[in-house]
Amino acid sequence: MGEMSKYITVLDFEAERVFQYEVPTFNDHNKYEEYLTNKGHNLSNCEWMTHEEPRVITTNHEAYH
Repeated sequence: MGEMSKYITVLDFEAERVFQYEVPTFNDHNKYEEYLTNKGHNLSNCEWMTHEEPRVITTNHEAYH
Protein backbone atom coordinates (compact mmCIF):
# COMPACT_ATOMS: atom_id res chain seq x y z
CA MET A 1 0.00 0.00 0.00
CA GLY A 2 1.01 3.61 -0.26
CA GLU A 3 2.66 5.93 2.21
CA MET A 4 -0.71 6.93 3.73
CA SER A 5 -1.37 3.49 5.17
CA LYS A 6 -1.73 2.19 8.69
CA TYR A 7 -1.75 -1.24 10.22
CA ILE A 8 -4.50 -2.93 12.18
CA THR A 9 -3.59 -5.59 14.71
CA VAL A 10 -6.50 -7.79 15.74
CA LEU A 11 -6.76 -10.11 18.73
CA ASP A 12 -9.42 -12.51 17.48
CA PHE A 13 -10.66 -14.59 20.40
CA GLU A 14 -12.84 -16.84 18.22
CA ALA A 15 -9.94 -17.81 15.96
CA GLU A 16 -7.48 -17.74 18.90
CA ARG A 17 -5.04 -15.88 16.65
CA VAL A 18 -3.49 -12.46 16.15
CA PHE A 19 -3.90 -10.88 12.71
CA GLN A 20 -2.26 -7.83 11.21
CA TYR A 21 -3.41 -5.97 8.08
CA GLU A 22 -2.02 -3.04 6.16
CA VAL A 23 -4.89 -0.67 5.41
CA PRO A 24 -5.43 2.84 4.07
CA THR A 25 -5.80 5.62 6.60
CA PHE A 26 -9.52 6.22 7.12
CA ASN A 27 -10.95 9.40 8.66
CA ASP A 28 -14.00 7.47 9.86
CA HIS A 29 -13.50 4.93 12.66
CA ASN A 30 -16.43 2.89 11.30
CA LYS A 31 -14.48 2.22 8.07
CA TYR A 32 -11.93 0.19 10.04
CA GLU A 33 -14.71 -1.85 11.63
CA GLU A 34 -16.29 -2.38 8.23
CA TYR A 35 -12.91 -3.55 6.88
CA LEU A 36 -12.51 -6.05 9.72
CA THR A 37 -16.04 -7.34 9.32
CA ASN A 38 -15.40 -7.88 5.60
CA LYS A 39 -12.31 -9.89 6.58
CA GLY A 40 -14.57 -12.21 8.60
CA HIS A 41 -13.89 -10.95 12.13
CA ASN A 42 -16.72 -10.87 14.67
CA LEU A 43 -16.23 -7.46 16.27
CA SER A 44 -18.02 -8.52 19.45
CA ASN A 45 -15.27 -11.10 20.01
CA CYS A 46 -12.18 -9.09 18.98
CA GLU A 47 -9.95 -6.33 20.22
CA TRP A 48 -8.14 -4.23 17.65
CA MET A 49 -5.97 -1.17 17.27
CA THR A 50 -4.49 0.88 14.46
CA HIS A 51 -0.84 1.89 14.42
CA GLU A 52 1.79 3.23 12.04
CA GLU A 53 4.60 0.69 12.48
CA PRO A 54 4.16 -2.93 11.36
CA ARG A 55 6.62 -4.32 13.90
CA VAL A 56 5.21 -6.68 16.51
CA ILE A 57 7.21 -6.98 19.69
CA THR A 58 7.63 -10.54 20.89
CA THR A 59 9.53 -11.88 23.88
CA ASN A 60 10.92 -15.20 24.88
CA HIS A 61 9.06 -16.42 27.97
CA GLU A 62 12.22 -18.10 29.26
CA ALA A 63 14.00 -14.75 29.44
CA TYR A 64 11.81 -13.75 32.40
CA HIS A 65 12.57 -16.76 34.62
